[in-house]
Amino acid sequence: MRFAILMVILGTGCAAAAEPTELMTVSDAVLCLSADRLDQAHAGQVAKNQERLRNIGCLRSLAGVPATLLSGAEGTATWSVRFRPEGISGGITLWGRPSAFTLPDGTPLRRQRVEN
Repeated sequence: MRFAILMVILGTGCAAAAEPTELMTVSDAVLCLSADRLDQAHAGQVAKNQERLRNIGCLRSLAGVPATLLSGAEGTATWSVRFRPEGISGGITLWGRPSAFTLPDGTPLRRQRVEN
């Protein structure tokens, strides 16, 4: 039994390590200062209004802004990234859904079922 648990833990660690760390935003990517705001930011009229997004601590990004994955892996609902738009040296930590990002060469990320 202990061996099976150890294998699950090691397998999970390997999957997370294989995750790309350098990403780019897609067009109209929604990113927030708090992971708790992502559902609200993607809902109804809020998602379509930059001012409403700003009021809840979120933004809609242009495509191609570099980001570094800080936490999250394939199958997780939210990712923490270091968002690095031009003019902000060092960037800012924001949260987004995996669908908000591509690989640096523009290749879409693999879609997998999201774990809750």
